[in-house]
Amino acid sequence: MDNKLKIISIILGTFLIIIFVMLSLNKNVEIVEVGEIPKSFVNPNTDLPIKEPKKPEQTKNTIPSIVSDKTIYLTFDDGPSYLTNQILDILKSENVVATFFVIGRSIDNYTDTVKRAYDEGHQIALHSFSHDYKYIYSADENYFDDLNKIKTKVYNIIGNNSRIIRLPGGSSNTVSKKYNEGIVTRITNKLNENDYYYFDWNVDSGDASGKLTKDQIYHNTVSTLHQGQNIILMHDTGAKKTTVEALPNIIKYAKENGYTFAKINKNTRTTHHHINN
Repeated sequence: MDNKLKIISIILGTFLIIIFVMLSLNKNVEIVEVGEIPKSFVNPNTDLPIKEPKKPEQTKNTIPSIVSDKTIYLTFDDGPSYLTNQILDILKSENVVATFFVIGRSIDNYTDTVKRAYDEGHQIALHSFSHDYKYIYSADENYFDDLNKIKTKVYNIIGNNSRIIRLPGGSSNTVSKKYNEGIVTRITNKLNENDYYYFDWNVDSGDASGKLTKDQIYHNTVSTLHQGQNIILMHDTGAKKTTVEALPNIIKYAKENGYTFAKINKNTRTTHHHINN
C-alpha cells in the first residue's frame, strides 16, 4: 500500500510541476488580435474583386500607304464600273492602296463600290462629271460647274470633300485648244489658288489606247518604273478587263523589286505635265 501511495504522489507531483512550468512560460506570451487577413491569403475565387477582361479595341482594317524612295501610286481613271470591284478584290488580297479618279457617267449605279473603296482605305479623287471635252473646255465656268457636280456626288457617297483632281486628258492635253485658247492654263491656276491638288502621271500603262493585252499593259508599266515617285495611269472602265488581268503581276513585280504603294493625298508631291494650252 505504501508503494502505491508513493507512486501516486510521484505522478501528482510530476503533473503539478508540468502545470507550474507551463504557467510560467505563458507569462510572456502576448495575445494579438488578428485583423484583416493579408491579401495573399485571401481566397482568390471568393474574396478578391473579379476583373472583367478588357475587350480588344476595334481597329479599322485599313490598307497601309507607305511612301519610300521607290513609291508606286496606282491610279484608275474613268470609273467606277463593274470591274472596279474586281480591282478592289485584288488590292485587298495584296494589301495595296490605290487612287480612283471617278467620273459621273455611272457613279449612281456604283455608289456601294465607291463607298467600299473609301472604307477600305483608298483615295476617291475627282476626274470630271460629264467627261465631255467639248463642254468642259468650252468655258472656265463649264469646267468648274462640272467639277462641282462630281465633287458633290462623291461627298454624298463618302461624306468627305475630295480636293484631289485629274483633268480629263491631263493638263498637257491639246484638244482643249479647239474649244478655248488658254483654258487649261487658267483652270490649273484657279485650282492652285483654291486649294485643289491636280495630278498627272509619269508612268503610262497604255491601256487607254486601243485594246491591249494584259502582257502589253504589264510590259508598258514595269519597264518604265523608276526610282522615286511613280504615278501610274490606268483605267477601270468596263472595257478594261485586260487591265484587271495585268494588275496582279504588276503588283507582284513591284513588291519583288522593292517598291511600296501609297495613295495620293494633298501632301503627295505633285506630278504635272507641261501645259500646252
